[in-house]
Amino acid sequence: MRLTLLKAGILIAIATLAIFRLAAAAPLAIHIHSDKAMFQVLVSPGSVGTNNFVLQLMSGDGNLLRMKEATMVLSLPARGIEPLERKAVLGADGYWHVGDVPIAVAGRWHLRIDALTVFEKITLEDEFDVP
Repeated sequence: MRLTLLKAGILIAIATLAIFRLAAAAPLAIHIHSDKAMFQVLVSPGSVGTNNFVLQLMSGDGNLLRMKEATMVLSLPARGIEPLERKAVLGADGYWHVGDVPIAVAGRWHLRIDALTVFEKITLEDEFDVP
């Protein structure tokens, strides 16, 4: 009986670690929308340290927007971290990418995306939590 309980405890511990590892590997997902556009932003790994951002820029009906350029701006006003502006690069997947973005501390970060089409500039903003 003791051996069975020990085995069960070990299995529970392994399963718990696996769940935490999967949760840590999942990127943060931020969804921002207005009448004109909706932006899905994936932040990987979504924790303190160096992160990569994927910007999925779509029209209000969910079709990819054809953009001339996109810029991402991050700040953490509560901690006095001034805006960090980075130009996004269009990837072969049709999404805009911003790599090697430092997120120095945990907190509620402010995100702004400025997207330039042939005809107009679309700006959407939101906040997200970094654990």
